[in-house]
Amino acid sequence: MASVNRQQGLREGSVEQLLRATILGYSLRQIAAALAAGLICGLLAVIFAISDAALLFSGDLSHHVTIGIGICLFSTIVLAAVVALGSSYPGMLALSQEVTIVTLAVIAASMHTAMEGIRSEEEITLTIVVAIGLATSVTGLCLFTLGIFRLGRFVRFIPYPVIGGFLAGMGWLIVHGALGVIIGETLTPDNVSSMFDQASVAKWAPAALFAGLLWVFTRGDGGAVVLPIALGVALLLFHGVAWLLGQSQAELQAGAWLFQTSHQDRLWPPLPDVPLSQIDWPVIWAEAPKVATMVVVTAISVLLASSGVELTVRRDVELNRELRAAGVGNFFAGLGGGAAGFQGLGLSLLGHKLDAPYRLVGLIAAVVCAAMLFFGTALLAYMPIPLFGGLLLWIGFSLLHEWLVGSFSKMPWREYLIILVILLVVGTAGFLEGVMAGLIFAVVLFVLDYSRVEIIRYAVTGENLRSSADRTTDDRQFLMARGQEVLVLRLQGFVFFGTAHKLQAFVRERMFDKAQPKLRFLVLDCGGLTGLDSSAVRSFIKIAQLTDGAGTILLPTNLDESVSQMLAAGGFGPQSGLSIRTFRDVDQALAWSEDCLLEEKQLALTRREDDGIEDLLAEAIGDPQVSLSLLSYLEKRECVPRDIIIHQGAEPKALYFIERGRVNLLLKTPDGSSICLRTFSAGVVVGELAFYLKQPHSASLVTEGDAILWRLSRGALAKMGHEAPATSAAFHRYLVRILAERLSLRTR
Repeated sequence: MASVNRQQGLREGSVEQLLRATILGYSLRQIAAALAAGLICGLLAVIFAISDAALLFSGDLSHHVTIGIGICLFSTIVLAAVVALGSSYPGMLALSQEVTIVTLAVIAASMHTAMEGIRSEEEITLTIVVAIGLATSVTGLCLFTLGIFRLGRFVRFIPYPVIGGFLAGMGWLIVHGALGVIIGETLTPDNVSSMFDQASVAKWAPAALFAGLLWVFTRGDGGAVVLPIALGVALLLFHGVAWLLGQSQAELQAGAWLFQTSHQDRLWPPLPDVPLSQIDWPVIWAEAPKVATMVVVTAISVLLASSGVELTVRRDVELNRELRAAGVGNFFAGLGGGAAGFQGLGLSLLGHKLDAPYRLVGLIAAVVCAAMLFFGTALLAYMPIPLFGGLLLWIGFSLLHEWLVGSFSKMPWREYLIILVILLVVGTAGFLEGVMAGLIFAVVLFVLDYSRVEIIRYAVTGENLRSSADRTTDDRQFLMARGQEVLVLRLQGFVFFGTAHKLQAFVRERMFDKAQPKLRFLVLDCGGLTGLDSSAVRSFIKIAQLTDGAGTILLPTNLDESVSQMLAAGGFGPQSGLSIRTFRDVDQALAWSEDCLLEEKQLALTRREDDGIEDLLAEAIGDPQVSLSLLSYLEKRECVPRDIIIHQGAEPKALYFIERGRVNLLLKTPDGSSICLRTFSAGVVVGELAFYLKQPHSASLVTEGDAILWRLSRGALAKMGHEAPATSAAFHRYLVRILAERLSLRTR
C-alpha cells in the first residue's frame, strides 16, 4: 500500500501526497512523534538502567558498577526491541526493572559472601555475571511457557495481600540498596550509625530531598513529563553547585560523588577475562530458590503492568501474549548476561501521553540505549551517584507508600497484616524468607476464613420436605406427624479439616437432643459439594458410626464420581457394614424413608393386601355410599410390569385410581432417556390434571410391577353427572382437595 501511494504521488507530482507517503507503515507525522517519544523514553531508560546497575552492584560490589551498567543497558536494549515487536499493544516499552533487579542484587550479594576469601575477585565476578544471565534466561523460559500454554490466569490465584507484601518488601530492599549506593557501603546494624556522619548526610539528604520532590510532582497526570525535566534540572544543579564550590571531576570521583570510569572501561560484554571453567556452579545452584521467587514475582509484575496499561489506554491487552513477549526478551537478554525485566508501566504510558503509541518508539529507545552502551562510557563520569540513589529512593518509597499507606483503607486488617508480616520478615531475615512467611500466613488466614463458611446450606425435616411419591390423605397425615424423624442436610462448598468438624458437631447435637424425637433417617444432600479432603472422609465415617450406633440410617445422595470414589476409598459406604444406603437424589432417599415409616405402622400401601377398591374409595371420598355409586362408573384394568397406562403427548381420555401396585410418572428427554418424576401408590388418583385441562399428557404413566387400576373415562364422567349428580359433586370436591394438597406440598 505504501509503494502504491508513493508511486501515485510521484506520478501526479503532488507534494502533499508525497509528504503523506509512509515508511514502514508510518506517516511522517507519526515518525516525528515516535522519534521524539523514543528519544525521551530512551534517555529515561538509560537513567533507569544506571540506577538499576548501582542497585545491582552496591556495597562490596560497587567497584563493578560499570559491569552492572552494561548488564542493565544490554537487557533494556533486548527487552525494548523484542517487546516493541511482539506486544499486543504497539506502544508497550520494556526495560530492566527494580523489582527484578533487587532480587538479583540479593543473589549477587549472597554469592559474594559465600565466595569471598575462597575465590579470586575475577572468579567471583564471573560467577555472579553468569548467574545473573542464567537467572534471566530461566525467567524468560518460564514466562514464555506460561504464555504459550495460556497459564497466565493462574498467577492471579496468588492472594492479593501476598502480592502487596512482595512489592512492599521489594520497596524496602530498594530503599536499603539506594542508601548503600549513596553512602558507598551496604548498611548493616553494625554500621548504620555511619549514616549520620557529616559526609554521609551530605550525600543522602539531597538524594532524599530529590526523591521527595519527585514523589510530590509526579503524582498528577503530568508526572511522566515532569520526570525527565526533574532529572535534567537536578543534573545541571549538581554540576553548577560543584563548579561554584570549586570541586574538580577528580575530587568528586574521589569523594564517591561521581562514577569512576576511564576511556578503557567497557560496558559490554560483562564477562571478565577469566576462563569459564572457573565458574563456581554449586554456589549458583544454591540460589535456585531465589530465582524461582523472581520468576513468580516477574510473572505477577508482567500481568500487573500490562493490566495497568490496559486500563489507562482503554485498549485490550492480551496478557498471555505479553508473557510470551517478555519471555523471549528475557531469554535472549540472559544469553548476553542481561538482567531480568518486563513491560514498564511508566514509560509505556509516557509514550501514550506523547501521542506516540507506536512500535517504533520502543525500537528508537533501544537504539538510544545501544548508543550509550557502546559509545557513552565517558558520559558516565559526569553522572552523580546521589542522583541515581535519589531516583531509587523515590521508586522504593513509592512502593512502600502504595502498599503500607494506600492499601490500609482498602483491605481487611487481617489481609493488611500479611503485608506487614512479609515486610517485617524481608527486612529482618531476607527476601525469600519473607515470601515464604507471607504465603504461610496467607494460607493460615484462608483456612481460618474458609472454616467460617457454613458447610450446611440448610437443614429441613420431613415435616416440611417430602418426596414426590403421592400418598393417601391418611399416609400424608401420618408422615407429617413423624416428620421430625427424618432430617435432610444440604451440604455445600469444599469440605476440609477446617469445616468437617462442624458437620460432625451438628449431627451429634441433633442425635442427642432429648427435646426432639429420635432421628430415624439422616439424608445428606451432597449435590452442592465441590470436593473434600481426607480429613472430611474421616468425618463422614465418624458420622456413619455415630448414626449406626444410635439406630439411625444414613442416606447420602447426589454424590458425584470424584466424591464417591474418595468416600469409598476411605471406607465409607454400604460395604463398611454400617447403616448406609446411597441414593441418586434426595427425592429417592425421602421416598424410601417414608416407605419405611409407613411399613412400620402397617400403612405402607404394598402391605395393604386386604384393602380393596371399595375401601380405598371410601377412605378417599369419605362416604361409603357415594364410593359405591362411583365404583359403578369405573372400569377395572389389570396390568403387568412396565405396562404403559398413559403415553406422553397423548390426548387425555380417562383418569385412573390405583388399587394395587406402584405407577411411575416418566418424562422422556430429547436424548431418548427417561426421568422418573413421581411415584404413585395404592389409593391415589392419577392423570387428573391433563384430564381436566384437556391438554396432552406431559409424561407417561408406567407400572412398576403387577398392578390393578380403575379407569374413569370422559364419557363415564359425563354419564355420572346426569345420573348421579351427588356422586359427581363429591368426586369433584375430592379432586379439588387432592390438587390443593399437591400444590401445598410443592410450595413448601
